[in-house]
Amino acid sequence: MPPLARYIIGIAVPFLSVIPTVPLLGRLDVTVLGVPLALIWLFCCIPLTSLCLATVWFGHDRRLPDEHIDADYDRGGTP
Repeated sequence: MPPLARYIIGIAVPFLSVIPTVPLLGRLDVTVLGVPLALIWLFCCIPLTSLCLATVWFGHDRRLPDEHIDADYDRGGTP
């Protein structure tokens, strides 16, 4: 999985599912079984975020041999 796709799936999707939508949904007077729609949306975002992070984790380049991974773990960072 390319690094840009990992950033989009791992950071942008969870961020955009919570930050801009909750204030917009909070303005609505819609309730489901007495629970505000914004609260239901937040609870639905928890498994969505976990799914996004699992997708990034399993899409990581961990099947490559260590010689092909561009990182210096002894130094604590990437070149």
